Amino acid sequence: MNRRTFLARATSLWLATLATSCQRAGADSLSLAILANSLPSQVIRTFQQQQGRSVAVTAYPSLLDLFKRLQTWQGQPHTGTNQAGLRWLLGSQPQQLAQWVTLGDFWLKAAIQQALIQPVPGEAIAAGEDQSAPWPQIVRRDSQGYPSDTGDLWGIPYRWSSLAILYDPARLTPQDQPLTRWVDLLRPDLRRRVILPDHPRLVLGIALKAVGASANHPNPEMVVGLQDMLQKLHQQVRVYDASRFLETLIIGDATAVIGWTDDIAPVLRQHQSLKAAIPTEGTLLSADLWVQPATGNDALSPDAVAWANFCLGDDFADQLAIYGHGAAPRWLGQDRSAWPEALQRYPSLILSPETKRTSEFLLPVSPEAEAQYVDIWTALRSNDLPND
Repeated sequence: MNRRTFLARATSLWLATLATSCQRAGADSLSLAILANSLPSQVIRTFQQQQGRSVAVTAYPSLLDLFKRLQTWQGQPHTGTNQAGLRWLLGSQPQQLAQWVTLGDFWLKAAIQQALIQPVPGEAIAAGEDQSAPWPQIVRRDSQGYPSDTGDLWGIPYRWSSLAILYDPARLTPQDQPLTRWVDLLRPDLRRRVILPDHPRLVLGIALKAVGASANHPNPEMVVGLQDMLQKLHQQVRVYDASRFLETLIIGDATAVIGWTDDIAPVLRQHQSLKAAIPTEGTLLSADLWVQPATGNDALSPDAVAWANFCLGDDFADQLAIYGHGAAPRWLGQDRSAWPEALQRYPSLILSPETKRTSEFLLPVSPEAEAQYVDIWTALRSNDLPND
């Protein structure tokens, strides 16, 4: 999934700012490989001021590129990756093995199975791990990458987001009926006017939530109403697109798009006529994690320990909200009044405790269930949309 990279100019400005806060990679530097636009430059600057440590950052345009970088470090073949990342814009030398790498929670199972990462020694994290649900289920996995209460700690969550509907109310008929539920996407005025992610688990997850089922259902073929919902939703879709969907809405080629809240927040700031909603049936959640590339050395460096604890602290959470429109793990499930003021500017993007109870992260499913998801998606797309 390609998140937070929809505005090329914004990425360039972010990199230019970040470059002033980071130094060339060296033996005494903390090295990070991150998703572009996911970490405000102010966060890096604060860490350097507090810890007196330099930071070398390499930014990658997508979570897929970061996953492929992990494969490169382990000598595994792959195709189509951006080998250089965006390090040339940061002025760093050819990248050494990073101490921390951004990885989406959805990629965690594959990274564990391919031995691309190693467990994080929890005793080295002084601030402690958030033991409240759902975080242990996300980051504690067995050796095959499946959630396990007794599994190792494989990552440290540092931000999360929700899947939401972003729409142009001026293009609705009638305009006084907002979109608040997934089933609202089936309205007649939205036929061929909806942009969905080009991702089977996300699209099937939306349909499953719409019919009141779990997005991680172990037997989706048996879910009553799922096939009907998918077929009706498919007829509403203009295109399945995971990269340029927001521009399509802004220029008027679509009425509603599905995207992540941290992508949507800056769009709402720039285009105040647009509206957004987190569907009341429950939504899908995603988290960015800090993971350790596999090195065979279980010990964390002092720099790596300092960074992990910094990312669990108040300064990180506040600055992530103020400068990056990002929500730290501590805000998940909290009442709106507890959220940072910077995020309360967008009340429609705040996940309420009630909606959180019916929302889910996409977790690994059994091979049998995974085959069902693939079969349903393949059948749906085999009757794909016309190009007009």
